[in-house]
Amino acid sequence: MAITTQIGSESFPSKAAATARCQEILYTYPGETGTGSGQPQDVTDPTHIAFLTALVQRHPEAEEKIGTGIAGFKVQVNPDGTGNTRCFWVIHPDGNATHFSFKSCL
Repeated sequence: MAITTQIGSESFPSKAAATARCQEILYTYPGETGTGSGQPQDVTDPTHIAFLTALVQRHPEAEEKIGTGIAGFKVQVNPDGTGNTRCFWVIHPDGNATHFSFKSCL
């Protein structure tokens, strides 16, 4: 039996459905051309920002990932990974950023 997953205001009938939502958001932001290593792109949709804020709060190391606070999020192709591996980053008020795995949040 699937376990319902609640992330912010969104409810998912299964972990697979929550995973699909995370991947949908990741691939909404393909990266800005000409921005250098990893092609980072800011997350701009308010519903995505609300979802990611709730998502990162579920991370087992949430306090560390959130750090000094959340000023925004970006999606970046992992410059150290292989292929087109994307990940979410929390942008802190001081301009620093911390990556987090959505799979750890589910």
